[in-house]
Amino acid sequence: MDYPLIYAADSNLDAVTRASLARRCRAGELVRLRRGIYVETLWWKRQPLWEQQRARIGAVLSQSGAGRTAAERSAAVVWGIPVIGSPPEVTLLALPPTHGRRRAGVHWIERPLLEPIVLHDGMNVTSRAQTVLDMAAHLAFEHAVPAADHVLRTDPVNLLPALSREGLMGLAYRLPSGARRSRALTVLRFADARADSPGESVSRAVMHRMGFPPPELQHVFDTPDGRFRTDFFWREYNIVGEFDGAVKYAAGNAGFPGQAQPQGGAWGGPVAPQGREGWDVVLTEKRREDAIRALGVKFVRWSWADVGRPRTDPQSLVQRLSRAGLPHHQRPALLL
Repeated sequence: MDYPLIYAADSNLDAVTRASLARRCRAGELVRLRRGIYVETLWWKRQPLWEQQRARIGAVLSQSGAGRTAAERSAAVVWGIPVIGSPPEVTLLALPPTHGRRRAGVHWIERPLLEPIVLHDGMNVTSRAQTVLDMAAHLAFEHAVPAADHVLRTDPVNLLPALSREGLMGLAYRLPSGARRSRALTVLRFADARADSPGESVSRAVMHRMGFPPPELQHVFDTPDGRFRTDFFWREYNIVGEFDGAVKYAAGNAGFPGQAQPQGGAWGGPVAPQGREGWDVVLTEKRREDAIRALGVKFVRWSWADVGRPRTDPQSLVQRLSRAGLPHHQRPALLL
């Protein structure tokens, strides 16, 4: 996507126009992305959060330094891979002789280059496989699983093919650090292409860490009112678990954990419908839930806010599943 970036140093701007950019920014007409780089405020406000972040990344990559490459979470944003929480910085790949450092909202990270750098959507980024492996090796388990789940299935929005688990694992074995290699392989073995949203992926990762039995994903129930698919099903306990269907595709910056806000916790994806359309979604979800409950199945629902709550909070995912009768180990699972 071409972003309408305005550069103060553009040779086509005269001195008067360049001087006016700062004034327009102070007046609220422009948004400053980087020093000397702006966008129109009206354009900015129309963009979803992940597009705003992509614009910031594009602004950083366009600054002095041909060969700059987005990496890890910033590369994920460019590829459309879900990122949990608000990326606080633009992350760039530090190549020799550059070393890892932070400056003015940019974080250079040192990562072994496992595949060639790719030009995608006009930006230099690490490959999809490298990006997911970097996230798996360096981020929290709950933050890495959504990315791995995502790339194991076809991405119809960005017209990208699925990556194979075997190919990713083969690449992971080339990581030079044994600890990082083990972390990445743990995420890849756990990843599941059937996960239908980042919220489901994070939920499943939390369940695993908290010692709950593994659920069946996308189980289909036949009811008198039709066939309905569910996010999670524990057959032995006759319990259905649902990441809140009314907002499951919402995009926002709630973050995880402990930063719950009105919309979801992952960057990327369509926003939940509002108004009458949103009300229709809620009614449809209720009819679906009622039809499944009529089969004698227990039903547990939760949202981004519940996933991010401390395990002892009465409204946390852990407590909701426990109250429904799902057992779990008292000690969380240990993950490298």
